[in-house]
Amino acid sequence: MRDRDSDESHWKMNITPIGIISGISAFVIILFGVLMLLMAYTPILEILPGYKTSSEKMRDQMVESIMQIDSMERLMHRMLEYNDAVTKIINGSTPTLHSTVLTDSIQYDKTTVLPTRADSLLRSILERSEGEYSLENTREANPVAAMFSIPMHGTITRTFDAPDSSYDITIMSVDNDRSVMAVENGTVVGVTQGSAGNISIIIQHANGYVSVYKQLGEALVRKGQIVQSGAVIGSQAVEDEKAIDLGFELWRNGTAVDPERYILFKN
Repeated sequence: MRDRDSDESHWKMNITPIGIISGISAFVIILFGVLMLLMAYTPILEILPGYKTSSEKMRDQMVESIMQIDSMERLMHRMLEYNDAVTKIINGSTPTLHSTVLTDSIQYDKTTVLPTRADSLLRSILERSEGEYSLENTREANPVAAMFSIPMHGTITRTFDAPDSSYDITIMSVDNDRSVMAVENGTVVGVTQGSAGNISIIIQHANGYVSVYKQLGEALVRKGQIVQSGAVIGSQAVEDEKAIDLGFELWRNGTAVDPERYILFKN
């Protein structure tokens, strides 16, 4: 700056290109920081076109929550219908389908389908008293079979007969394999020896089950020992160079049960 009359210089400033760039950069940084603060702590964005206000965001969240609740309600309704249908089937009745149609506008064809020759032939085969496919030969499904493993590889020679107090089944070994195995994880609660010298082993299992192995010639476990399912606990007794059939009992909560209902034996 110069004096108008004397042309004397009072103040001057030299600006370099680097100084101009630095000043512009600093101004941009300060302006950016101010804008960030305004957007973070003031509702200035709500006045911008296309930007959702707080009320609009809240409305969108409410709509999303309502849709999720409605979806869960439909799912619960389907689950209740399914459980109701299963209950009716178990009770011996037939579940019905509830239509959402207000008026019965659907026509159902209730014409009886006449049996064919193949249907009649199949029915005659099933109603026979003999034959491979006769309904009389149908065995009741075993709901708890194969719950335990086999105590020994062999063939059953005597079955369970509770009325005659025959609580055990006897098993004859095959392939000269006289190994006796635990049918399930458990704890040995008894190892006894009878007057004839044969050994009996008693194992306690979970859920009130107890397994008893009789007519053993050797015991490989001791009382209090924990055994795993399939572990060898002893071997069959031998008399006159012939293995004695293994006696096996299975008890549940103090009551003798048929082992063939809980173990899948291979004949």
